[in-house]
Amino acid sequence: MGAHDPSYQIIEMVARKEGVSPSELSPPLFSVVDPDALDALIQADADSTTSGVEIKFTYLDYVVQIRNGPTVSVSAHDGDASIDTSESVLDQRTNFEQ
Repeated sequence: MGAHDPSYQIIEMVARKEGVSPSELSPPLFSVVDPDALDALIQADADSTTSGVEIKFTYLDYVVQIRNGPTVSVSAHDGDASIDTSESVLDQRTNFEQ
């Protein structure tokens, strides 16, 4: 899993929101979804001339949504409040501003 893979970017985003390092996230992402399969699906969609992959799952208290672009959205819902951060998973930046 490389720093620019969608699965790693999800881990980085969630860790930032939690205020911890990625290695401190518990449970790890692989207990919720297969990171290699996730990365392969996103890469296949990015390489395709058709876009139709949409993936949505819950990790910790966050809803992770990946759709056309591909774009990763990590949202936390606390009552009526919502925090949303979106980044392109193919973006070469590693700074995820909230």
